[in-house]
Amino acid sequence: MAELEIKNVSKHFGGLKAVDQFDLSIEKNQIFGLIGPNGAGKSTLFNCVAGVYAPTYGQVSFRGDEITGMKPWDICKKRIARTFQLVKPFKMKTVLYNTMVGAYIRSTNPAEVRDMALDVLERLKLADEKDTLAKNLTIADRKRLELARAMATDPEMLLLDECMAGLRPNEVDEVLEIIRGIRDGGVTIFVIEHIMRAIMSVSDRIAVIHFGKKIAEGTPEEVSTNDKVIKAYLGESYVAT
Repeated sequence: MAELEIKNVSKHFGGLKAVDQFDLSIEKNQIFGLIGPNGAGKSTLFNCVAGVYAPTYGQVSFRGDEITGMKPWDICKKRIARTFQLVKPFKMKTVLYNTMVGAYIRSTNPAEVRDMALDVLERLKLADEKDTLAKNLTIADRKRLELARAMATDPEMLLLDECMAGLRPNEVDEVLEIIRGIRDGGVTIFVIEHIMRAIMSVSDRIAVIHFGKKIAEGTPEEVSTNDKVIKAYLGESYVAT
């Protein structure tokens, strides 16, 4: 049984078909990439999975249980967490406080929540910044804090929306190492990313969305040599490495 099953999912905004009859199956412990041009429907699909939007048509199932149209907090309780492309921490609160916010979905005991948050910060190499106000973090550390807050909910599936955007190459490499570590800890990962070097190196499989429709799916090598993908997104100059 697939960890996440997306069947014939469509999301319409008036006459705009942002996602159109999209099918996808993600297996447990996979890192599954989703790529496509700006405005292709990537974040809309994520929002349909995470409960921000109810699909116009179709079904979303997690571990065999239908979650279509459930509220985001109920989906989070089922152990699906997500990050956002635009990070918005509580700027006047500490890194530890921001992380504890996520952990409160698992416990109402402040001491237990604090321990859970500290453990996540240690794993994400943010423990030294636990008393730093979020407003004083670098862009790279704010991105990491966004990831920490999601991980503090103790997810079994993690949706990452461009968590490497705006980072320097060495910072991207650090995030890739963290993502692999999270997967090795038993968390299935569904990731949107525009940095081709990153998404091609970290993903087990990749789907490509264009004008709301899936135009290709396969291994990174298969996707990167697909004529439809090259024409719609990668460009003729792209060469798989």
